[in-house]
Amino acid sequence: MLSDQQIEAAIDYNRRQGYCVSEIKLTQRTVGAIEDGVWGPETVTKVAAWQPLHGLKSDGKVGPATWAEIKNSWELVPTEPPPANTPQIGCGLAAYDQTWPGHTPEEAMQKAWDTAVADGCLELRFWSSEWLIDDMGNKGNAYSGPWLASQHIPMGTVVGAWIDDPVSVATSTSFVARLIAMQVSRAALMINRSNTRADDVPWSLRWSEQELRKISNLYRSRNIDIACTTWPRPSKDQIDAMCEDMAWVLQVTGSSTFEVDTEGNWKPQFLQGFGSMQAASEYLASRMRELVGFDGTLELTTYTYHTENSSKAVLAPLMDRLLPQAYSVRHRGNQTVGWDDSLGPGRHQTLAITRARQAGTWKS
Repeated sequence: MLSDQQIEAAIDYNRRQGYCVSEIKLTQRTVGAIEDGVWGPETVTKVAAWQPLHGLKSDGKVGPATWAEIKNSWELVPTEPPPANTPQIGCGLAAYDQTWPGHTPEEAMQKAWDTAVADGCLELRFWSSEWLIDDMGNKGNAYSGPWLASQHIPMGTVVGAWIDDPVSVATSTSFVARLIAMQVSRAALMINRSNTRADDVPWSLRWSEQELRKISNLYRSRNIDIACTTWPRPSKDQIDAMCEDMAWVLQVTGSSTFEVDTEGNWKPQFLQGFGSMQAASEYLASRMRELVGFDGTLELTTYTYHTENSSKAVLAPLMDRLLPQAYSVRHRGNQTVGWDDSLGPGRHQTLAITRARQAGTWKS
């Protein structure tokens, strides 16, 4: 037991170390203290009780050795790397329920689906609210959900859905039942809020631990696998903050799939703490691999014309699976998109998949 004087000394010491709120919460989660992000008597007392169990001095002070042990208790450190190989290719599919001249919405969805299947995509993934659910107060599609429910799923192909719906929707049994009706067997949870704006947007979780546990228990009880999707920036501070949270998020969700969405957030204008985008990419991939191990899966998704879905990609080749978002749309930028336009159902999927294969041609 620590004396009152020792407790105050430990609190003062820990405050002077400059730990951020997420680091304090990780410490509290590890030692079983209330996660309020503040150094207090309960936290340092719990730390003191936890330390000797890990061969550390029981003083409640979170110095370098204690902090390293806290992080080590959450991170899965890989042993030796597997042979380098080319990433698998999946595909993000969708087509707004609009008609093209001479074609129905169902034809647009079928064309996108058939092209991706013929190109050997191992996962076909949709946005849940925008493309599948027709009465959740979002963009409401009358065709996509029923169309997907009627499809024959090829052997070895997975149907997934990105989940960024409100908590009340994503954790409802009726929502999950509808995903199952549409043959969805993988849910990619969007873990943090979008940070594509030009200002300095910090890493921020969009789910609480309680919400993640609820959604994980609900989905897994229905045999829906979970992937964790994030929006990182090429910033060392943000990548480190993300990985501190993802260490426990992956464990809470029971997921072994760590995905990054590289869109407006993954650009040179946000580069901080690295000399190049390649250095940032290699650091991000290594931190992701530490968390899932070599038995886990690293994924990258982005839009068709992003650098990471091209022959100039530097992060995509370090992933295990790529999911280019080949969304066929009727209009873009106030311009009509034709059936055989590069963004229409006639060509978009082939273009996106071809570019993804070019993006995954090398590994370090």
